[in-house]
Amino acid sequence: MPLPSANSRNQRFISSRQLLPGDWANAVNDSQGSTQTSTASTTQTQAGGTPIVNAMAVVTTANAGDAVTLPKGYVGLEILIANISANALNVFPAVGDSIGVGAANAVYSQTASRSAYYRCAKVTSAGAATWYPIVSATNN
Repeated sequence: MPLPSANSRNQRFISSRQLLPGDWANAVNDSQGSTQTSTASTTQTQAGGTPIVNAMAVVTTANAGDAVTLPKGYVGLEILIANISANALNVFPAVGDSIGVGAANAVYSQTASRSAYYRCAKVTSAGAATWYPIVSATNN
């Protein structure tokens, strides 16, 4: 099945007899189709990391270890983070979540000048999500 065209992806929904309310469908469409451009926080902590609020984020860092924080994960959520700087980027999960085989709340260091997809593949019954990074093999 081919990918949807730009016209079909940007379709606006109106409230009517449909499974999902139009405003909800529009919000999902807007968040999936927009890119966040940010500077990572120099606070370098989970609580102080720049929050990632879009499906795609282009991030620069001033110092090695500057931080961003992923949103609360749910199964199927994917976030692309492009680290376009010459410094490593610290990526924190939301409170209680984890990245890869790391412990809950542990930082993941994303290599300088690399992109990574973070995919949430599981959530425990207690609500703790696990993100799995897929890192690009070459520089951005």
